Amino acid sequence: MAASSAPTQVQAVETGRAQPTPPPPAEEEPVEPPPVEEPAEPVEPPPAEEPAEPVEPPPAEEEVAPEEEVPPGEEQQNNPDVEEEQNPAEEEANPAEQPGELPAEGEEAPPAQNVAIQTLTADELKQAQADLAGTNLSAAEKAKVKKQLDDLQAIINGNGTQQQKDEAKALAKGLAEALRLSKDTDFPKEDRERYAKLVLGVTTALEKVNGNGSVAERLVYFKVLNDLNLVLTKLTDKNLTVQEKVLYSKYADVLLGGVLAAQQPGTAPTKPEDKKKVQEKLAKSAAALKVYQSADSSPEQRAAAKATLDEQAGAVNNAKYQELVAELKRLKAPQSCLDVVQNRTQQAGWPDGSLWGLTDKACKDTVQAGAADTDSDWNALFECVLDQPFSSCTARIPE
Repeated sequence: MAASSAPTQVQAVETGRAQPTPPPPAEEEPVEPPPVEEPAEPVEPPPAEEPAEPVEPPPAEEEVAPEEEVPPGEEQQNNPDVEEEQNPAEEEANPAEQPGELPAEGEEAPPAQNVAIQTLTADELKQAQADLAGTNLSAAEKAKVKKQLDDLQAIINGNGTQQQKDEAKALAKGLAEALRLSKDTDFPKEDRERYAKLVLGVTTALEKVNGNGSVAERLVYFKVLNDLNLVLTKLTDKNLTVQEKVLYSKYADVLLGGVLAAQQPGTAPTKPEDKKKVQEKLAKSAAALKVYQSADSSPEQRAAAKATLDEQAGAVNNAKYQELVAELKRLKAPQSCLDVVQNRTQQAGWPDGSLWGLTDKACKDTVQAGAADTDSDWNALFECVLDQPFSSCTARIPE
């Protein structure tokens, strides 16, 4: 329901959060050596870019062909000067990536009952803020989440459209429920911390959705984010056991990590083909999770959705993936490289997620070493990952 009107929510949250994306000024500064001109330069780009965003998202036009508009977003990525200045500055600001954990392949849970999405009452909002204060998030992270809750309440109580209000209600409800679960002592400490992490993830993903990039690309991720948020709101179902709620939250956590990695400078795919492939994988898995959890889904629909989720959960057990890991270890890959390849594999599956992981800076030296080792069966794959879109390299995986 919230996902169908994504363009208006993207516009609505942008209006209330026009300030959260000041990276452009930081990126411009390294480009302008003269110190006197640096303060003046950053002032001009925001006015030029910010008016462009509100003009772009007329709801009727955005939803016509979001898929075809993804490549134009590459205009920002294709400028080497901008990208090289952008990554070092922004990567430092990126939060450290936390490893996710998927449920075991074949593990099941019953559907959750539908939840009526109501505006948070004053008491519920106060409780959410109290729950937030009790999480293990840092002071800066808590401030970010609090601002997100305040922004959503401003949309709900403002003069926006009903669609905008409904989307904001759903997002606020999802955040409040995850915060409540983060303080629920029925869950082990590890699971409570995952709920707090989900709250921060949704907040950060909303910032990214309303940041830079083509409108079409942001719409794709907003749809994924809405699907994952709906999963969180349905965890209020008292018929679900603690273990069943954990199953749904684990999938949401890993997919949310993929949404963030797909948009963070330094981890995001840079080539149009790769961006599209990752978007498709994340969207498919998030939609499958929503269908599997929904009480409105038929047994056949739930079975098909579960097959998609099982494929995702079993990706790290794939024999070829295990061979790739063995080859990386032979090449003395650092643990950071092995970790990122595992994370991307959980997020986007085998082989696409694994190849995405190989493009990470943590694997740069290892991939170069593999490309130089002409005696290895994996040599052609590493060469391809270095020079071509990783999504075109699956044929180079040795038989």
